[in-house]
Amino acid sequence: MKNDLLCLIEQIDYIKSFFHIVGGTGIPQLNVIYDKAEFSAWKQELQLELEGIHDRTHDKFIWSTLTLLKQGFSGWKDEQSYNELSGSLLAIRKNIDKYYPAEINRTQNDNDKEEQEMPQKSPKVFISHSSQDKDYVSCIVDFLEDIGLTQEQLFCSSIPGYGIPLDEDIYDYLKQQFQEHNLHVILVLSDNYYQSVACMNEMGAAWILQNKYTTILLPGFEFKEIKGAINPRKIGLKLDGDLTEVKEKLGQLKDALAQEFGLASIPDVRWERKRDTFISAISKYREPKQTISDNALKLLLAACEANDGTILKTTDLSGTYIETNSQNFITSQERREIAQWESVLEELVSAGYIETRGSKGEIFVVSKSGYDYIEQLKS
Repeated sequence: MKNDLLCLIEQIDYIKSFFHIVGGTGIPQLNVIYDKAEFSAWKQELQLELEGIHDRTHDKFIWSTLTLLKQGFSGWKDEQSYNELSGSLLAIRKNIDKYYPAEINRTQNDNDKEEQEMPQKSPKVFISHSSQDKDYVSCIVDFLEDIGLTQEQLFCSSIPGYGIPLDEDIYDYLKQQFQEHNLHVILVLSDNYYQSVACMNEMGAAWILQNKYTTILLPGFEFKEIKGAINPRKIGLKLDGDLTEVKEKLGQLKDALAQEFGLASIPDVRWERKRDTFISAISKYREPKQTISDNALKLLLAACEANDGTILKTTDLSGTYIETNSQNFITSQERREIAQWESVLEELVSAGYIETRGSKGEIFVVSKSGYDYIEQLKS
């Protein structure tokens, strides 16, 4: 049916997210998708729809697309074949009425009838998140309440009063939310999010159903780490980003939700207070989880202040030295002190705050985690 095919075509970008690299260690690396169950199911459904069209029309373009579907995915040229298939499907979508002429009038009549009979869906915010990030998510719920959203307009499974009622099946209830409401999905992205199968399913559902969505990146998660069905070119809100930008994006989110939900306007002074309260609450949870010794902290601080973030460990006839930013941390050549500072280097490497360069263990550089750790201590 026409709508079934259109729905399958809308999944092009989502299905593309299942491409993955195979090979290596002497075997050529390939970007493939043929071995993914999600792709196979999508491919079979497409094939079934297109074969139905070809049986009716004997259209050559449909036949060539079917041939590509059947023969183009074996692992060697999956990426090229997928790009060609995407172009063909988009062309079919553009001319969809040509392939379903009998449905044009019926669809129009059905639409008119649905508009008369179906009640208008109410808007609702669904916060898609990992339960491991519930402290941050609790702050987000408080913020949304502060700008005027009610308990009935929010769905958040980790926060009492906003989640799934007692004795309800989680998947049935979530499906019901998608069916009964125009959901504005807030995707709270983090490493925890991408490690959760449930979260990835929620992201996929939001994409397939074309729900409006907003991305919020939790502290420590970068834009370059975004993957899956999300448009990476759509700018989101990074909670540990530049403060001016964070304030601006929060204002944009507040205005968008106010328009979408018909919320009353908030006086500027009151808004700024609520916004700053939210930012402060988020900052409270940004305390570094990894603690290091005083000596490790001294060395890391000095290295972060160096332009190149480099720590050098050198040994010559005069002794052993650990230096950064024109400062030597071994003040005597007693073996105990040397061992102590060598242990500090090992501690920082183990914590992920510095990285070894080269194979001799003489050059170390501050990692992004190291800079972030010091930045959090200073904030």
